[in-house]
Amino acid sequence: MENNPRNRLNVEILSPEGSIYKDTASEIALPTAQGEITVLPSHTPLFAKLAGGEVVVRGGKEEIYITISGGFLEVLGNRINVLADYAIRSEAIEAQKAEEARRKAEQLVKEKKDKHGFALAERDLQRSVIELKIADKMKRRQRK
Repeated sequence: MENNPRNRLNVEILSPEGSIYKDTASEIALPTAQGEITVLPSHTPLFAKLAGGEVVVRGGKEEIYITISGGFLEVLGNRINVLADYAIRSEAIEAQKAEEARRKAEQLVKEKKDKHGFALAERDLQRSVIELKIADKMKRRQRK
């Protein structure tokens, strides 16, 4: 039953940097602006704004973790498209670099006086905070 194509999702996760994930899955959990949702095969069509957090792609026994900082989700039958503002495989997050980025972004937020510069610095700060939360979560998973 698991191998039946109608029981699988075709998932593609894209960011401005390129394709982060493209494969089939049995389900996918995503952070939306209204809360976390899980999409299963034959889900009703949906378009949703994504929040920052972690996407979990389940493909049988394997789980793939991807950190995003927002974007959009489109569900069309068993086709799932995620257009992320920023995305990285959670295991690729380097906590030390994320902490350094957080400190720099906090400093820029304090220094920026124009709206555009402030918005960019704030976006970078939000991204680094999400990465640090997910890096901590990954450490806890590895201890189990």
